Amino acid sequence: MDKTNLSATLLGRILLKTKGFFLVLVVLFAQLIPNLLVIPVAFFVQSNAEFTGQQFRQAGFFTAGMIVLGNIILLLWIHFTYRQVRIRLVKLLEGLQPSDLEEEKELQAWKQVTACGWRYGIASMVVAIVVEILPLLGFMSLSLKASTNQLLYVLMGAIVSVSVIIALGVLLIDRLLAPARALLIPQEFERQLSGSKGARILTKLLVVIFILILVSVLLVAPVGYHSTITVLVNGLIGTQGALRSLQYQILVAAVVALVLGFLLSLLLSRGVSDPIHQIIAVLDKVENGDLKQRTTVNATDEVGELAVHFNRMITRLDNLQGTLESEVAKRTDQLKATIEVSGVASTILDPDELITKVVNLISDRFGYYYSAIFLIDESGQWAVLKDATGSAGQTLKSRGHRLPLGGKSMVGTAIATRQARIALDVGAEPVRFENPLLPDTRSEIALPLTITGRIIGVLDVQSIQEAAFTEQDIDTLQGMANSVATALDNARLFRETQKSLEDLRIVQKEYVARTWFETTRESEGYDYTSPETIISSEELSMIDVPLTLREQIIGQLHLEGQQDWTPEEHSLVEAVATQAALAMENARLLEESRQTALRERVAAEIIGKVWSSPNTDLILQTAIKELGRALHADEATVELKPD
Repeated sequence: MDKTNLSATLLGRILLKTKGFFLVLVVLFAQLIPNLLVIPVAFFVQSNAEFTGQQFRQAGFFTAGMIVLGNIILLLWIHFTYRQVRIRLVKLLEGLQPSDLEEEKELQAWKQVTACGWRYGIASMVVAIVVEILPLLGFMSLSLKASTNQLLYVLMGAIVSVSVIIALGVLLIDRLLAPARALLIPQEFERQLSGSKGARILTKLLVVIFILILVSVLLVAPVGYHSTITVLVNGLIGTQGALRSLQYQILVAAVVALVLGFLLSLLLSRGVSDPIHQIIAVLDKVENGDLKQRTTVNATDEVGELAVHFNRMITRLDNLQGTLESEVAKRTDQLKATIEVSGVASTILDPDELITKVVNLISDRFGYYYSAIFLIDESGQWAVLKDATGSAGQTLKSRGHRLPLGGKSMVGTAIATRQARIALDVGAEPVRFENPLLPDTRSEIALPLTITGRIIGVLDVQSIQEAAFTEQDIDTLQGMANSVATALDNARLFRETQKSLEDLRIVQKEYVARTWFETTRESEGYDYTSPETIISSEELSMIDVPLTLREQIIGQLHLEGQQDWTPEEHSLVEAVATQAALAMENARLLEESRQTALRERVAAEIIGKVWSSPNTDLILQTAIKELGRALHADEATVELKPD
């Protein structure tokens, strides 16, 4: 409870003003109000004991003096015995936080303030017997020469008044100390439960019921006894007066018993019902979703323990909801980061750019201290750092940092064992490379980059917090590692495909250049000119458009004219040049196909004639004759020279 809440109630404002003397003030109030009961009890005793006026006055003054003395003793006992409560109230009201105070003294003050009621009751009983009842009986017996019956009436009246005064005082103290208990309550729920030393509800009920029965008996019994003695002593003469006196005293006793019973039951029931109503009110707010509500622990009995358990339950629900919300937010961020990494992996086909993007995304989105990707080199013996975050990562990359496979490093071990390596406390990890450029690392995880059962590298992530990687974090990072491995393999395949296509383009260009070079060489080139009359070149506008075939220039289209060529005419010429190059290539391929078909036909004819010859001489003659004819050779010979 803070000062704002204290100012909202009368008792809270009194506590703010009195501070350490609040407990003494509460006890003083609990003494004054119930002690007023002594007055009607004294007149009730006088009506039965029939003291003389002088005896009654002297006994009254002596009783008042003893009551004042007993109350002073109780106040001094409270002041010195509950010193820790006073000191802690002063410190809290002066602005110190509960965390600034010693926990042991906090628990001690809580135990004292919760046990104050019943301890006061026991102390009051002892003081009443020793300081008030016994001295009063001795004074009346020795000084006032009271009879046995008178002493008996005084004793019964003292028992009634002391019992009711103590019961009312205990209930009042428990109720009036509510703001002090709310201020002194420990922060931890276990301390609240272990330090609560108040009387149980059953004990309170038994005591109150016993006191009510005792008061009823002790108020009625003297009246009946006195009336009986009066009738026996005075005979029939005093019977009518005795009956009227008996009726009057019984009526007064009944009223007093009812009033006392009402006061005791009211205080007891309010001490139980008010905290329960407060719990119900807080529960209504909690049902509407306000988990920040807490009930004030006012009672020191089972209801108070119920309030503590209720607050602990709501606190756990609040923490659970906060944990779930933070976990959902964290998982959402991880999902977004995973989607972002997957998007980067699917759009970037350059492995180096991909690795740089991935390590920076992981560090930025998850807030990790260091992220790096190692790839296995061609020798298969080293894990080479490809990229890493931070100045340490750039320094390591510039040095060509690498780690041996299966060596004393988490990266090498993850590759060798094909399993993730997790160090929630790097100080306790036996197999780990201690990098001097990363002195703040407290936990580390190395995840293998696997594609179709083949490990190509490791994703290494480090954090400055111990046990920074939960099961969900590991699953998320492993999913990212798998996506990165797939993307790197795709990038590798894309690069190889691009290289193959580039080689194919180069081969095609060389093939086109060679074939057309041979074609033009055989025909001594192609040069066609329009047969129209050529005028002076100074009056001409010219267009030169290359004839391009598969990125290879095989010729040039040159146009001259007197007009200026428009962009549309330029486009027309370029389109015609493109189609002309394709048509020329098709014509060349057609001619090449014809030549190939002719050669195959001639070869087939020659082979057929050779196979039809019956002997070796005829085979040789046929072969040389047909080849010479087909190839237009001037001379053809064949020789057989076996080894």
